[in-house]
Amino acid sequence: MARVTYLDCLVPPDPGPADFFERVQALRMTDRGRTVDLGPLDRATLTLVLRALSSAQRSVYLTLPRGRHDLAVLIGIYLQLIRRGAELTGGSPCPVPVGPVVVVGLRTNVTVRLAQLAIGRQNLSRALRMQRIRGDGRVVDLQGKITRAIDSPSGLFYLNTALGRPSLGTSVGTVVIDRTSMANDHSWERALAWASEHDAARVVAVADLGTQPGGSRAWTQWPWSPALRADVRHTLGHRPAYGPLTSNALLAHRPAGAPSAAVYRHKQLAELLRKVVAGVVAARRVRASESWPQPVADAVRLLNLLWCSWGSIGGQDTWQVLMGRGSSARALARSVSRGTLEGRGGPWGLFRETQWPDLRRGVLDLYELLYDDNPRWDLLLALIDWARASRTGTPILVRTRSRSAAAAVAGELADALGGDADSLLLAPQPGLATGRGAGALHVMPYTERLAWDASPRLEFHLGAPSPLRTGVLFSGAADEHVAVVEQSEYTWLERSANRALSSWHEQVRQAAAVLRLGEVPESTTPSLPVAYGPVDLSGPSSEPEDSPQHDSWLALDLSALFEDYDATARTLGTPADPGRSATTAAYGPVSATAVVTEPEGAVLWLRSDEPVDVLIGQRYARVPVAALTPGSRLLRARGDSQSRLHDRLVMVMHDSAEVTAMDTMIGFFRQAITAVHEQRGSWPDVLTALNNLGSEVSSWQAVSKWADGSVIAPEDPQDIHRVALLARDTRLTAGGTWQRLARMAEELRRLHRTLGYTAAAAMTEAARGMEGPALRQLKALCSGIDVSEILEEFDLVVVRRVGSQKSMSAAALGRVPGPRGTSSSPQEAP
Repeated sequence: MARVTYLDCLVPPDPGPADFFERVQALRMTDRGRTVDLGPLDRATLTLVLRALSSAQRSVYLTLPRGRHDLAVLIGIYLQLIRRGAELTGGSPCPVPVGPVVVVGLRTNVTVRLAQLAIGRQNLSRALRMQRIRGDGRVVDLQGKITRAIDSPSGLFYLNTALGRPSLGTSVGTVVIDRTSMANDHSWERALAWASEHDAARVVAVADLGTQPGGSRAWTQWPWSPALRADVRHTLGHRPAYGPLTSNALLAHRPAGAPSAAVYRHKQLAELLRKVVAGVVAARRVRASESWPQPVADAVRLLNLLWCSWGSIGGQDTWQVLMGRGSSARALARSVSRGTLEGRGGPWGLFRETQWPDLRRGVLDLYELLYDDNPRWDLLLALIDWARASRTGTPILVRTRSRSAAAAVAGELADALGGDADSLLLAPQPGLATGRGAGALHVMPYTERLAWDASPRLEFHLGAPSPLRTGVLFSGAADEHVAVVEQSEYTWLERSANRALSSWHEQVRQAAAVLRLGEVPESTTPSLPVAYGPVDLSGPSSEPEDSPQHDSWLALDLSALFEDYDATARTLGTPADPGRSATTAAYGPVSATAVVTEPEGAVLWLRSDEPVDVLIGQRYARVPVAALTPGSRLLRARGDSQSRLHDRLVMVMHDSAEVTAMDTMIGFFRQAITAVHEQRGSWPDVLTALNNLGSEVSSWQAVSKWADGSVIAPEDPQDIHRVALLARDTRLTAGGTWQRLARMAEELRRLHRTLGYTAAAAMTEAARGMEGPALRQLKALCSGIDVSEILEEFDLVVVRRVGSQKSMSAAALGRVPGPRGTSSSPQEAP
């Protein structure tokens, strides 16, 4: 009997003319006028989904290499086309369940994407009856017609999770959840809850490799692992890659079986790390009812911050504070240094006597070692030189854990290698890089998703990611990944990667058995190749250069400790998203203030130490929570997005890389004015120095607001230049940077002013589904982009009174009961 493989089932070797994919290819599918060729990986994925829907499997969890793509949109289109075809032909029973197909994601923008797609001469948005779910539970089509969801039982809907969980008043058929668009597990869980509330017959999730669905739902999981993709490429070849709708880019190069490693040695660094991790593991084993003592929690935070730092700790501290990313390393070190755990009895009292001295001393020694002269900085420069020499023309990406870390590393690289820091923070363009400048080197946080690309790219990962985040080493944004690790981390890195590969193979094996797909490739767990090193950063050594696989007892012991340490870090609130800074996560409870709102007395819990957006008359402003008064009109995000309205509109006008560049330049200016203040000694003296250069600013209080961020930048562009001259800051004076900053600041001020005049009226017009003068004015300001969906992401609530404060989980902040049927009933006012 002939051997039948999973590919024989998913991509039949001899499809007939009636085959769906053959018909689509014959009619020619286009995206913005360019042909979309659905390749073998697309065909296998879509056939797998349809096969699962036809079976008894209610939930399918597809994982692919991390990147920016529209696979969830493609699945929604495919299911709706299959159903429309069945309706027109009246043939065999349709495998797509009865009820609307709903694509759910955080700003996945299905509406916009379908308007750009066509099959033959037929635009898909009209052919597929596309409608967007509004915040009130009704649906609106592309012509602006608002109807009830129940009136479109076979429609294709799009739900933006930033709108919350609106009730449709009817059940749905298939829900396709784009988990790749969601920043954290809470958004994912709420999307699943919405599907359950609407009795979804089937749920299809699209997620990143390395993520787990969790929960009690039974999932059929199918990860497109490197081994499977290599098998597809070898057996079926590959097609030209264009646009985010297809996965062809993932087959452009033979997928590497595992990431590579760049290994360095630093005896003191490894010993300190081992000591500190051992202390953290011991803390985790403390069985006590009370929360962790603050100094111990700060020691873990400091370790996370230090181990992610590859340049100047002081430089990263500056950006950490400027970008509001939490406590600086200096502040955490101060807390740890002063922490005595006095007064703690029971298990923590024993920990104070036995483990705390070593943990405290170890993390402070690590801080001192890295603060003045981080030994890993020279290694990073050497790695960039090596990559440029050995991979000519290939764009190099340096990944960091946070935007503040990216800004710090980019600034130091610009000083060391030449160029502008803001250019280094821009995303790479498709294709080979030209030269050795900004086009060849990029510094990006993990939060910055890059599109799958067929061009070669090299991505450096600074340190070994935790087992929860191993998927970043298999990202589709680059065809080569190099994790830069200390030798004592290598075994842990290898075990994490092999564990991930083994688990993916087991998921594929089980899914193939359940769906009767035939044989799948055998499991392989390749060793991690060492692409660079080992190099000794401790200084000259006469010891032989042992390979990391045969490292000393230190590596084996440390790899075992890391697994316990990782669990400890998770208990302290490490976020689900690989790129999100740990310092922004909720380490235990935070202080929250209850705000009672009109008209039903619903309670909104707001973080006490963060300002909020309000409309005061015709002014859009940001004020402390304590400054809210009865009658204040408060702007708040309705759903998963916790963004500000102003920031969302800025993101519409500029991509995220440009926003990062804006933050960088504004940060340079704040650093410069702070430096001038330190030189002169007081704000009146700073004002005098500016006036001597011709500035017309009359108040030193106005000047001080430039430093604390309450004012974006001076209104007079020449004042930016004067500050740069006084600070002798070449980052602002060179290349016209100060003029660019002045133009950006004016644009942001204009948006602030327009929001003050139009926000309330524009939100009312958006809620009614009618474009009036306010929406038109805001649309014109945003380069003609329709902003009505963005406005629906926010509520304008009236404050009845400000209530009491209490400590609570950060996950519960910003939540207020919605309309009846969408959440719990209003809470009782405190």
